[in-house]
Amino acid sequence: MKRKKALILAIFGLVLTSCGNDKKSIIPPVTEQTTKSKNNKYENPTYPLVDGKKSPTYTADPYVIKDGLDYYMYCTQTEVIDESSAYRFKRGPIFKSIDLVNWTYVGNVFDNYEPNWGTSGAGVWAPTVIKIGNKWNYYYSLSTGGDKNPGIGVATSDNPYGPFTHYGKLFNSEEIGVTNSIDPHVFYDNEKLYMVFGSFGGLITLIELNDDGLGLKNGLEYQKENKHALAGYEIVDTNNYEASFILKAYGKYYLFLSTGTCCSGVKSTYRVVVGMSDSLFGPYKNKKGQDLFGPNRGETVISPILNSTMGVGHNAIIQDDANNYWMIYHGYDVNGEKPEYRSLYLDQLLFDQDNYYPYVLNYRASTELKDGPYINSLEE
Repeated sequence: MKRKKALILAIFGLVLTSCGNDKKSIIPPVTEQTTKSKNNKYENPTYPLVDGKKSPTYTADPYVIKDGLDYYMYCTQTEVIDESSAYRFKRGPIFKSIDLVNWTYVGNVFDNYEPNWGTSGAGVWAPTVIKIGNKWNYYYSLSTGGDKNPGIGVATSDNPYGPFTHYGKLFNSEEIGVTNSIDPHVFYDNEKLYMVFGSFGGLITLIELNDDGLGLKNGLEYQKENKHALAGYEIVDTNNYEASFILKAYGKYYLFLSTGTCCSGVKSTYRVVVGMSDSLFGPYKNKKGQDLFGPNRGETVISPILNSTMGVGHNAIIQDDANNYWMIYHGYDVNGEKPEYRSLYLDQLLFDQDNYYPYVLNYRASTELKDGPYINSLEE
């Protein structure tokens, strides 16, 4: 395995930032927003609205896009755990917002379709959505807890809220040759369409998709032989990595990963780490110059806090209308009404002026009332 047009700024995907010759022109923010919102406040966790009021809701593995003035969020939603401990999920919930803070449930991706290509009883996990031409492509993991051959599927729609046409499987773990092929993130870079994916027990892997995103560039066998490993190690270990998200900003590529235990309630040790590279294909390194092909090598972005917020991870990133970066992720609200839920969290992503590594303020989830994303329509 090798180690080694449209740019769509309105989605959670690859965010490109131009760089000038003057270093001062690309110094990122350190401790606060460059332009603060006057009218958009938030306090974590940011529970969605149910019947007109905020209510604790499963919103694990959140991913957000923008369409016009509206934002749409897609996530895993756990319903029950059966006697065999296999997870069951509501099929592809969709939420809508105008401010990245207040979310309303608007439907499901899988209302009239039951995935039948994976392991029996598999659930829909960790989606990612991107606009390709005039279509919105929804990519998802199909897996059970401990699934030996999970995979990634795709559906499309003319609208971010559906209805969706289901194309089924792109590939499973055996076909692509990557253990635990889940957690896709799809994005453009230099007018090419890529997917990064992978989880515990396997390698974080990068492949290229074809132009419409409904297949692999030059076919499955070609991508299997030409895929790029970016991080991880082939051992089932909670110090390994999953939930990859690639961001391009300030002339660098950032590979965000989650590590630790994701799903042990308020005992979860999940956290977000990052590696930085000059190339999409890596190597992604920490401040010490180590690559991410070993445990505990990523630079910390956010960590759990005992007696407050545990299991913080599976992040996505978006910019507001003032170009501030925001990280959306899930966590367990230890003191909340439903501490067993993976709830929705939001915090600004900052960048160190000296080495450009990103982080959340104090490396923890905020719990106080804060200025939210800057949204033009709210500031007029």
